[in-house]
This record gives sequence, structure tokens and C-alpha cells, in this order.
Amino acid sequence: MRHIATMVNYFVPILFIFCINQVKCQTDKSCNFATCGDCISYEVERCVWCSKDVFDNRRCRPLSYTNTNGSWCKDSIVNPNTTSKVEKNEPFSSNAQLRPQLIKMKARPGVEMNFTMSFKPAKDYPLDVYYVMDVSDTMRQKMKDLKEQATKIYADLKVYTNNVRLGIGSFVEKPGFPYCDPNKHISHSFKNEVPLTDQVEKFKMKIDSINFGSNFDDPEAGLDALMQAMTCLHEVGWRPEARRIIVLCTDSTYHSAGDGKIVGAIKQNDMQCHLENNTYSEALTFDYPSVSQINRVASDGNFGIIFAVTNNSINEYKDLAAQIDGATHALMKDEESVINIIKKVYEEQANSAELKYQAPPFVEVNIHQSCKSNPKKNCTSPHKQAVDIPGTLKVKSCPPNGAKNQTYDVIVSPVGLPDKLTIQLQVDCKCDCEMERGSVIDKCHGAGFMQCGICKCLPGSYGDDCRCNGTSTDRTDTEKCKLHSNDSKPCSGNGICRCGVCDCGDRFSGKFCEFNDESCPRPNSNPCSGHGKCTLGSCHCDNDWTGKACDCPTKKEACFAPYSKKECSGNGECVCGVCQCDTVKGKNETYTGAFCDNCEDCPGQLCKDLEKYAYCNFLHMNDKAFCDKENQDATSGKSSDSEIEVAFVNKTEINGPKLFMAKWCKKDMDNGTYMVFKYQFENNRLKITIQKELESPPKANIYIAAGSALGLVLLIGILTVIIWKILVDIHDKKEYQKFSAEALAQGYDVSQNPLYQDPSINFSNPVYNNQCN
Repeated sequence: MRHIATMVNYFVPILFIFCINQVKCQTDKSCNFATCGDCISYEVERCVWCSKDVFDNRRCRPLSYTNTNGSWCKDSIVNPNTTSKVEKNEPFSSNAQLRPQLIKMKARPGVEMNFTMSFKPAKDYPLDVYYVMDVSDTMRQKMKDLKEQATKIYADLKVYTNNVRLGIGSFVEKPGFPYCDPNKHISHSFKNEVPLTDQVEKFKMKIDSINFGSNFDDPEAGLDALMQAMTCLHEVGWRPEARRIIVLCTDSTYHSAGDGKIVGAIKQNDMQCHLENNTYSEALTFDYPSVSQINRVASDGNFGIIFAVTNNSINEYKDLAAQIDGATHALMKDEESVINIIKKVYEEQANSAELKYQAPPFVEVNIHQSCKSNPKKNCTSPHKQAVDIPGTLKVKSCPPNGAKNQTYDVIVSPVGLPDKLTIQLQVDCKCDCEMERGSVIDKCHGAGFMQCGICKCLPGSYGDDCRCNGTSTDRTDTEKCKLHSNDSKPCSGNGICRCGVCDCGDRFSGKFCEFNDESCPRPNSNPCSGHGKCTLGSCHCDNDWTGKACDCPTKKEACFAPYSKKECSGNGECVCGVCQCDTVKGKNETYTGAFCDNCEDCPGQLCKDLEKYAYCNFLHMNDKAFCDKENQDATSGKSSDSEIEVAFVNKTEINGPKLFMAKWCKKDMDNGTYMVFKYQFENNRLKITIQKELESPPKANIYIAAGSALGLVLLIGILTVIIWKILVDIHDKKEYQKFSAEALAQGYDVSQNPLYQDPSINFSNPVYNNQCN
């Protein structure tokens, strides 16, 4: 044991020194670039460059190398500093709730830059509240509540700010058959009833004159109305500096893109205002807007949207609000007025900030909305005090074709507010000395000039001192081609040394050809999975890819099933573009399938989302392209409609073994029938199988039902009598056997009843045969 301990004590220091040397060697190799620009723009590690005119050592080294080798390149190190300077930082006011407003940054790839924002809700900040009311007949009571509480609404909102304006618009449905009958129904997609005003009495008086309408189907034109309310800025009266809140009140669901084709509105919604006499004039020309269009306009216009709905449609609007920036949903209860909803939501929005950002693809931005270490989506400002929100910015790579001193804008802004922080970013991917051109000098053999301490050769010349031309094979400077002085071969044995410069060819890279660019991972025979470039012996991934083999996507689109709005169907987590499924709650079972959408008792989660597309294909069996076009805005996730496979089978085949694992769905028709279809994923591709025939619910025959009931009653009665008779006979038999046993025990002949008297009597007639004398 003593010898073992001695050996351990001997080898541990050696192993430690070996590991340190290995790490140092690897680190030393990582910053090995031939030009100053490539050196300082290396995104994996911070490298520095030596710009001395006379220097025999390696010019590009890790910054950590300079800390332990102080004699290396004294006073001539090129190490561009990152800088951050606040250029505009106006104090908090009614027009400034986010500060600072402008920061200028100078950054290098791979270096994380920190910045801090402050948010404080403004006092008496302008507030515009516009109601978009469903005026179908079922909403009369809600409109009555709004009128009765208009004065209270205005007074309550003035508690938050004394700069309040109210307005109201209405909607029912597109005025066309089959959604409504224009000859019988009063219907419109949107009408600007009262533009935003601070005159409460005018607001109340106009509510009395609003006409209620009706339509045939349940869904209504809420998205049409919402689009016009947001795009008609002048007509509605939106103030550019105000907090804009739209309250959409309804008791029914909504029509979306594609549904307008039925009434002849075949043009895609153009997201423009079309009001004539305060009424949407192009309702029968343009289709309903898609959810993505609503989100875009709401985000660009800084609108906060509240969907105030009744319980029967709360789930639809909950999902809708999740897809729109700055939107929320609330339940309208009989005992809760619209004002209570607005006050609650406004209080949350007015004292909190949900931040969004826009940045170039090569810039990574993180907003750390920790809110004093409490992980929250929004940073709440208690008692309307300022809250600091830290953030980081990191340049992942040099911008494509980026010029020196070119500026890129990164914009951070609160959702629903016009305030913003602009970061003007300059990326250092070239050294200042590379922008200078000196005169041609003898040191560069008259074929180049000094730049950053090295010869910058003129076209046609190359080499450390530009003495090589296109035909040169001078091998006198082979020592310059050796990574280590004791190397037996120049260029690490992987290239040809020409004029002191290694020609590595296509397989190797590095100044001394020390990196094998064919050693990178090659999944499916593609270097770096085809999503990156093998440089210096390791994969340098393209944007949106990561991992040693660049085989892990950073985006999660691949984990969203077609039409699904939830990552891995809400039953798993996306890891490297593949769903890792969770365990089914309360069961010893795990979700399965490419999108974690399968389990033993799981319903068809996408039935509702797919039914419109399936129904379109049912109506147009030979024209799938038509349905793809009709539903192009409905698809979310990674797939488009053209990637969905559609098949038609009969009733027997759809219930056959081939479709046993597919999810069963149905769509009810107006005439009581229903369409049956199934969906499943094959190789991550959605396949919809539709039954050619409509299903009819079974019809009950009243005579068979009545006869069956009567026959059942009679059968039960007869069986009851028979069973009763059998039970009585069994009981009597038992009583007789008991009686017989007791008689035998008393000595009676059980074959003759002792109480029995023969009814026959014999007597003699005295006069018979003269027997009587």
C-alpha cells in the first residue's frame, strides 16, 4: 500500500502538468490566423494580434497567453476594446417610460455586452379605450350594461390617468348568404359607431341608436372588425402617443382566413382601412384576416387587445390571445361588468412591461426579466416605481459582407407602447491597421506593403514577404513552415511549403496545416451535417444550428405538428429538433409519436384545427391545390398544406387495420350528418384520410322500440309467475315431507289418515228375503 501511495504521489503532479500543457497547447492552437481581421473576429475565443513590423513569433495568440507571457509583443498588441455608451437618456415623463433611449455599442464576435434598461409607468399617460362590440341579438344585455356604466367607466379609468378617451365600434357578420340573409337580417362586419372621445354623454347617447343584428351561423366577423379598428387610425381617432386598448366583447367564436370565400370574399385581406360612412365597405371583397395578420398589425401599432367573452367560447379566445402579442382574454360573467375586466387588465399592463426585440440574425439578444429573482414574464413596477431590467447582447459571427464602421440597429421595446431603446451596433471584424495602406517597400520585395506588421502582397504575389509569385517553388524558408522547431516535416507533413508559406490544399487548414478538415463529424456523409463549415479541425455552425456536428437546430419549428400551436403537442420538450415525450399524468405510460401526440386514451387533439381543411378536400376531392391555397394562412408549424397527404377511402377501409393507429375525427353537418376523417403522422408528415361517404346518425323505429318495451314487460311478468309457482311447489313439498316424518315418529300409518272415515255405510234390510218374521 505504501508503494502504491508513493506511485500516486509521483504521477499526480506529472498528470496535472500534462493536462495543463494539453490545455495550453489546445488553447494555443485555437487562435492561429494569418490576418489581423480573422484573428480578432474569432467568435470562440478572444484573440489578439501583434502588429510589430519585425516579429518572428506567431502574431495571433489567445488573450490569456499574454497574461503568462508578458514579453510577447510588448506595446504592439491589437486588441480592440468593446465599448458601450448611452447617447440618449431622457428622464421619465408622460412620453418616456423606458430609458435609456439610445445606446451606441462597439462589439467583437463572441464577446457578451451588458446593458440595463429602466421601466416606470408614466403618470397620466394618455389612454384610448375602444370597444368592439358584438351586436347580435344575444348581446343586448351586455350593451345595456355598457351604457349604464359608461359614466362609471370613465370615472374609474381617470383614477389611473386623467387623459382618457372612449370609443365604440360594432360587428355582426359579413352581409352575404349563407352567413346571413341581407333581405331579412341587419348585419355588418364593422361599423365605427363612436370615434374615440372624452365626451361621455355623446358616448352614452350613441349606444341607444345602435341597431342589433343577427346571422345564421355561430361564428362572427370579430377579426374583420378588429382589423378595421386597428388600421383606421384617423377614423377611429387613435393618438400616436397613447396606450391603445381594444376590448372585443362577444359571446360567440370567430371566422378566420378562408371562411370568407363562401360569401364571395375571395381576395386575401390587405390589412388596410376601408371605411365609407364609418362602415366597412369591402366586407364582401376581402377575406377575413388571418391570425398572423392580426398579430402583425397589433404588434406594429402597439395595440393591447382584451377578448372579453362568455364561458361558451372562452377556450377559443384563450388560444387566440396566446398567438397575438399583447393580447389577453377575460371571462364575462353575469355579475361582472366590462369595466371590471378593463380595470384588472389595465392595472396589470400599466404597471408591467413585456419586452420584445428586433435584431439582425447574427446578433443574439437576451432580456433578463427576472424582476428581483422572481422568474416572471412581465416585470411589474410596484407602486409605479422604476424597475431595472438587465439585458445582454452577443455578436455570434461577423455580418455577411459587413464593412468597417457599418452600423446595425437592435431595437428593444415594451409590447403595446411606442417607447423603445435603440442600440446602434458596430461590429469589429477588421483591424484599424488593415484600413491603412502604406507605400510599397523593399522588405516586401517590392511586391507589397506593410499592414498590421505583415506584408500585404499585391495581386500576383504571395508569401510572408511577397517574394513568391504564382510559379515559385522556393523551399529555402521551410523553417517558417514548421509549427515546432523540432518538427521533422514542414507544414505538419500535410502540405507544401512555398516561400515560407504552407499550401495546405483542401483537406487541411491552419497556418501550418495542423488541422485536418476531414476529421469533423460527418453524419450521413455530410461534413458538419451540411449545416456548417469544417475549419481548423472543428465545425463552425451556420446560424440556427449548434452541436459538435452542427446537427442540432436551435429553432423549434420541427417540433410543432402541422396546424398545432404547441411544442410537442404540449406533451414534451423539443431537444435538438426532436420531441422528448413526457409521461402521461397519473399513468405508467409515456406519450409517443414524432410530436408526442399519441397515448392509449388520447383524443384527436388536431381534429378541430384540421376539420376545415379536411372538409374543403371532401368538397373538392380532385382539387387539393385549391384547398391548399384556401388554407395557406391557417397552417402553423413547419409544414405547409402542400406537404400534407390526403387520401379518400370507403367506410370499411377507414375502420380497417391500416388506419388502426390514426386519430378519429368528425365534422358535423347542418343536416344532421357528419363527415369522418382520420389523421396520423408518417415520417413526420401529416396524412389525412377522409371517408368518401357521409355518416348518418341511426334513426330509431318507434314501433320496434314500443313493441320491444311491451314484450319485455310481458316476458318479465310471465317469468315472474313461473318462478313464483315453482317456489310455492318446492315449499309445499318440503312441508309434506316434514309432516310425514312427524307422523311416522308417532306410530301412525302414513298410508292411511287416522282421522279418515270411509263415507260408505253397510246396513241389513229386515224385509229382504223374508228375513223379518
